Amino acid sequence: MGVSVNFTFATYKSTLETALLNGYQIIPVKDFFSETQPEKFVINRVDVDLKPEKATFFLDILQDLRVKATFFLRIHSPTYNLFEFSLINLIERMIRDGHEIGLHTELADLQGICNRNPESSLRKEIMIIEDYFGIKILGTSSHGDHTGYNNLSFWDNRKPDDFGLVYEAYDQTIFNACRYISDSEWTQWKSYEGGKLLENDRRTPSEHIEQDSPNRIYLLTHPDCYYRHHFHER
Repeated sequence: MGVSVNFTFATYKSTLETALLNGYQIIPVKDFFSETQPEKFVINRVDVDLKPEKATFFLDILQDLRVKATFFLRIHSPTYNLFEFSLINLIERMIRDGHEIGLHTELADLQGICNRNPESSLRKEIMIIEDYFGIKILGTSSHGDHTGYNNLSFWDNRKPDDFGLVYEAYDQTIFNACRYISDSEWTQWKSYEGGKLLENDRRTPSEHIEQDSPNRIYLLTHPDCYYRHHFHER
């Protein structure tokens, strides 16, 4: 099921519009863990890996459509500083607009590269962000970088509530309960059903919605994959 796709900001907006037109509510990750859920929903998860300035385009789209997302931000990114002036302003806009902020963690890498205790590091990172921005961090998403399997080995023998968290974004309770659709291969989509990869299924989220209409969609996007006209624009 290979399809030709582009990753323009206009396409991102069209994806969300398609969901709304087909009766889906668009929710941040935290709402999946609330006591009540909509009958049909798209969990709108945004991992900010490399180019946070591109998240501004996402924010404009979300504001226009009046929907929310969860933005997961890195502390250890080699390409951005969470406390750089423009990024502070960007994060504060996310908060003002009512979006959820989560922590994009690299705990196995941090231990392997810097010999830092991952448990105390996680607690410190949560405390730093909460204190600086005056928010509550409810969840993390593990980032795949040097360590395979998205640094998820940290969670093999630990639970989110050990750290005052509600969830980890790859929890089986959420991942296995939804049609998971991700742009994490940069130029093509991939999807999972019940935690299992749908082999060779490269359909766009809009195609999943219009062809199958699963009640629960877990959408992962990365702003650095998107552009106005072409991939190499600044």
